[in-house]
Amino acid sequence: MDTHYQQVAMSCMNKYVGITTSDGQSHDGFIAHVDQDYITLAIPSNEMIGHMNGMPANTSTYRQFGFSPGFFPRRRFFRQRVPLRFITGLFLLPFFI
Repeated sequence: MDTHYQQVAMSCMNKYVGITTSDGQSHDGFIAHVDQDYITLAIPSNEMIGHMNGMPANTSTYRQFGFSPGFFPRRRFFRQRVPLRFITGLFLLPFFI
C-alpha cells in the first residue's frame, strides 16, 4: 500500500494536497519531496503577515507605489515529514492566491 501512495504523491509533486493519517490527523500543503518512507509537505504559514500585517511600522517610510523594500507581505512555509505507512488518504485541494 505504501507504493500506491508513493506513486500518487510523485504524480502530485508541487501541488497542493490534503493528507489524512491513520491516527486521525490531517495535513495540507505542497508536496516538496517524496522518498521510499516519507512525504515532505511544505505547509503555508501566515506568520509574517499576522505579526506585522505586511506593512512597515512607520507610515513615513511608505513609497509612492507599493510597499517599502523588505516589508512586502510574504508567505512562509515550514516543512513536515509524514511517514508513508501511516497515510490513509491523499487528495488534491484547490489553492487560491
